[in-house]
Amino acid sequence: MAGGRPLVVTADESLLDEVLRLAAAGGVEVQVAPDLSAARTSWAQAPVIVLGADALPAGAAAGLPRRDGLVVVCRDDPGAGIWRAAVAVGAEQVVSLADGDSLLVQRLADAAEGISAAAEGLVVCCIGGCGGAGASVLAAGLALVAARSLRRSSLLVDLDPYGGGLDLVLGGERADGLRWPELGATAGRLSAASLRAALPSVAGVTVLSTARDHPEDIAAETAGAVLAAGRRAGDIVVVDLPRAPTPAARIALETADRVLLVVPAEVRACAAAASTAGWLGRLTERLELVVRTGPQSRLTPQTIARAMGRPLAASARDEPGLLTLLNRGEQPIRRLRGPLATMCRELLTDAADAQPVRLAA
Repeated sequence: MAGGRPLVVTADESLLDEVLRLAAAGGVEVQVAPDLSAARTSWAQAPVIVLGADALPAGAAAGLPRRDGLVVVCRDDPGAGIWRAAVAVGAEQVVSLADGDSLLVQRLADAAEGISAAAEGLVVCCIGGCGGAGASVLAAGLALVAARSLRRSSLLVDLDPYGGGLDLVLGGERADGLRWPELGATAGRLSAASLRAALPSVAGVTVLSTARDHPEDIAAETAGAVLAAGRRAGDIVVVDLPRAPTPAARIALETADRVLLVVPAEVRACAAAASTAGWLGRLTERLELVVRTGPQSRLTPQTIARAMGRPLAASARDEPGLLTLLNRGEQPIRRLRGPLATMCRELLTDAADAQPVRLAA
């Protein structure tokens, strides 16, 4: 049903005026029918139907098939009668304009973009337990694996304004598109489709990076709008966090389905990671460890997890040649069966358990 215009069904002129005002505020063009008989030709094709409470009494008699995306709207708080009638016609929601303006605008705008109300993306945050832990490489790897191995689009978001730019990790520093300074202090609702079109795309990954020549703090409101747009569109949104509780980082942690703290299996790195885990634990209950092991590692991932009192999400040995790839400006995922790619695929599949994702052949 994506791609059509939302349908508004009401004969209540004042209610219609209010719904049209909200649609205009969301930049959405709608079609209007005065009653259910007139709505019959557009009933199946409209991406969402806004049904005025005045049209409810005729709902059962109209004989129209039940469908998804039916929203009942009324001016004041709905009484028991409106709720019963809404259930009878199979409505998903009842929205009162007294307190639900923003909800109705969002449903209309999502429908105009072709976003289903059931679409639900994942937000995965990566943060280093110490300098050089490899969180940016993990974030890039997750986004690349999502694009190459999973049937999901991916959005890679760089929230570290002084980290050198995440586009560099992807080898996409010359890719056309907006970076954070050019996006500006955007707040409110962002169009997912417009955002994706404005940002660089590298190897199938949409990336919002900081700018090396113009680093600046990222507004929490803008970060929240970007993450919300990605989640609405059903993207796998991977966020590279700074090692400090900035306002933008706090917003991301509140939003995240999973927070991955990257820890090299070294004593000093573990000590630094424990400090980072302290402030992270005060902001999220979804903190897990990803442990990097090397040929000289004497600490096991399980020992580190027990010592830090955090669950172990995954571990992987350092991948030979990875540093050489990055220094040449190449992407960190060279083959989809390497240690990094395998770990990323497992992490994403685990995170998406509530929303099963079929692996591509």
